[in-house]
Amino acid sequence: MNINERIRYFRKDVLKMNQRQFAASLGMAQTGVSGTERDGATVTDRFIKSICFAYNLSEVWLRDGIEPMYIQPPTFSLDKFIEERGGTDLEVEIVKTYFELDPEIRKAILSHFKEKFTPSSYESLYDSVPDTAEELEAQFQLVTDHDKEVG
Repeated sequence: MNINERIRYFRKDVLKMNQRQFAASLGMAQTGVSGTERDGATVTDRFIKSICFAYNLSEVWLRDGIEPMYIQPPTFSLDKFIEERGGTDLEVEIVKTYFELDPEIRKAILSHFKEKFTPSSYESLYDSVPDTAEELEAQFQLVTDHDKEVG
C-alpha cells in the first residue's frame, strides 16, 4: 500500500468519512483530499503533518506503512523505574504491596507520615540554633592558623 492508498484507507475504512467530511476536518477543500488519494499523486509534508496532528497518526505509518498506525502514548513501568535505580526485588514487592492496600489504609499511612514530617515536628531541633552569625561566633571559639599545632 502506498501513501495515497493509506490516506484513502484511513479516511474511508478507519474513519468511515467521505472526502468532503475528511477535508472539512482538516480545514481544506474536498478536491485537495481527492487529489492526494490518487495513485502517484504527490502528498505534501504539510498535508501529512495535518492528518497526523488531527488524528494522532504516526507519520512513519502514514509515509511508510510501518505499524503502529497511531502514536503510542509514553508508558511508565514502575518495575523498570525501580530496577534502573538499583532497586531490589524486595523493594519492588514492597511498593506493589503498598498499592494493594485498601485506599483508606493508604490514606491513614500517608497522614501518619505527613504528621511526623511536618516542620512543626522539627521546631524543637532548631531552638538552640543561633539566629545570627555573631551569636554563633559567641558560642564557639574561632580557630585561626596560629592557634593550630603543626605536627
